[in-house]
Amino acid sequence: MISRLFERGAPLWNAAETLGEIVVVNLLLVLSALPVVTFGAGLTAAYDTARRLQTGDDHDGAARTFRRSFRANLAGATLLWLVVGAVGVAVLASWLFLPIAGLAVVKTLVTGVYMLVWPLIWAMQARFENSALRMIRNATVVAVGSLPLAVGVAATQLGVIAVIVATWVYMPQIVALLLLLGYPLAVFASTPLIERAMAPLLMQAEVDRD
Repeated sequence: MISRLFERGAPLWNAAETLGEIVVVNLLLVLSALPVVTFGAGLTAAYDTARRLQTGDDHDGAARTFRRSFRANLAGATLLWLVVGAVGVAVLASWLFLPIAGLAVVKTLVTGVYMLVWPLIWAMQARFENSALRMIRNATVVAVGSLPLAVGVAATQLGVIAVIVATWVYMPQIVALLLLLGYPLAVFASTPLIERAMAPLLMQAEVDRD
């Protein structure tokens, strides 16, 4: 009975294999973030790798899939990152340097939209070829059109990040494991919801190709 738990294909083995893949993706994502400018390509590769591993489209392992996606999306994702990163800096700066009560509602709304659109942008960059502005527009349309799913994606990612932070504060002795998993843990957890949110757009793309 116990030996079956460690057989290849058993739930325990699959869970350990998935955790190992997440660690690999996290390490590669961290390396892509070091030059800063290539972080967008790293994010795109992380979302692309998570999807391929979960849907069975991957046959080369997490590292090769990540590297292949990183190279394929380097130009487009880098331009997208320059735009999305600049907007993120502007949103953060508004909270830090514009403590104006009258702007609180606007800042909250913009921040909320940014958080809803953020995961979709990188997932879409891995699937479609568009300009940066068109990619942002399409991601916003998908987020609004599939609002419950987009909220679920954001809540899942924020929940994972909150667990990592809480562990850092209350159980620092095991935080090293969660840090090894990093942000890709949130990516892997939210990928099924992202795919459901993007389903209408993917179906429309198939119709357009036909």
